[in-house]
Amino acid sequence: MKFKGTTVLFILFVAIGSYVYLTEYRGREERQKQAEAKKKAVQVEQKDIKQISLIYPNRSITGVKTAEKQWQITSPAAVEADSEEWEQLAANFARVEREDTVAENAQDLTPFGLKEPPLKVDAKLADGKTIEVLFGSENPKKISSYAKLGGSNDVFLTPSSSKNLFTKTLSDLRNKKVLDFEADDIDTVRVLEANKELELQKSGDNWQIKKPIDTKADSGDVSSFISSVRFARASSFPENPVDARTANLDPPAIRVTLHDGKAKADRVLLIGGTPEAGKYYARDASRDVIFIIDKEIPEKVRRPIFDWRDKSITRLEREKIEEVEIQHGSDKFSLNKVGSDWKLPDGRKLQWDKISAILNTLEFEKAKDIVDTPKALSSYGLDKPRAEVVFRQGSNELQRLAFGADSKNPDGVYARTSDSPAVKVVSKSVFDNFNLKAEDLVETPPPPAPQKPASEGTQKR
Repeated sequence: MKFKGTTVLFILFVAIGSYVYLTEYRGREERQKQAEAKKKAVQVEQKDIKQISLIYPNRSITGVKTAEKQWQITSPAAVEADSEEWEQLAANFARVEREDTVAENAQDLTPFGLKEPPLKVDAKLADGKTIEVLFGSENPKKISSYAKLGGSNDVFLTPSSSKNLFTKTLSDLRNKKVLDFEADDIDTVRVLEANKELELQKSGDNWQIKKPIDTKADSGDVSSFISSVRFARASSFPENPVDARTANLDPPAIRVTLHDGKAKADRVLLIGGTPEAGKYYARDASRDVIFIIDKEIPEKVRRPIFDWRDKSITRLEREKIEEVEIQHGSDKFSLNKVGSDWKLPDGRKLQWDKISAILNTLEFEKAKDIVDTPKALSSYGLDKPRAEVVFRQGSNELQRLAFGADSKNPDGVYARTSDSPAVKVVSKSVFDNFNLKAEDLVETPPPPAPQKPASEGTQKR
């Protein structure tokens, strides 16, 4: 009997819990949805909108959805659409808010600016229905605008921001992409300008310059350039029609070719003349439309080859370095890694900030110039270097770095690593980080703690 009573209580508890859930929590969700629906001027889902027309007093723009998240401008004709902008228009239309109703079945729409509205938005749905929202003038508080639906003279308020979301120019809604591709798919970059040619090829995660010289590229810089093209947008379009020859695009002044390894296709940007200072005519070779771009891309591709190359002084994995040997003439000393500390062979601990400066030099400092085919080493003071640094892992020599004479143009110090015949010019601060004596690196021991005076009870009598 006791077990049967407990079962009844349990069933009763579950029933009460279900009732509370359905009436309170789930009911609250339904009430919230109903309240949000009442705030919407139109009851429509973004996915159901297949066509949008923005109608202004002296112009109109119409876009049609051709596929999932793909739009085409049909009026005016022959203008490519920015599908992301049109998707946002559809989302904004479904979210137009309806605030207070200020006039029911208004007979005169003139006071609300709705007799000849400055903006009408038509949305055609998948089922063939058309919904119209007409936006009028602002209310006296200037925070809301008067609006009404097509087929109704009920005037309501909507936030002025809603009206602003549909105030667009054709330029706002057209395709402004310079080139369409994914940055990770690009494996070759070619730049042609007059008789100059630059070619870069990707190998794994790194980039290599193949023309005009064969050397390592600054992979971060190349990736940054590709991204700048990927996200570049036309700043404007010619006000008056211009043909390719007039725009200096046939032939182009500059041809930038990005090879898409995934699609096995070239993405080609043609850059032409300058309609005004800091602006260039350009076009995607796969499209006819001519647009205007800012100077960023043309200036980047016209940089000297030095700017594209790897300017690292040396490439070492700092976690592998266990010993640094520094020699100035006859003065030689070693820095040894012991656990997380660095010490001299006699056990004295070294200042971490100065050791860190030495290691950071290898990782972050860049050469100011590179001489790929140097003359005799004596021309650079490297036949008898004034400082030489050896990096080791155990007994294995990882790298040797020598410093020679001062360079005047550019200002710095000549240096050379053991893994390359090239002579590099590094800043004097790089040399200074290694132009040290062992004593300069030793950590200063803390001063001894002051002795406490003897208490009166322990003083001699």
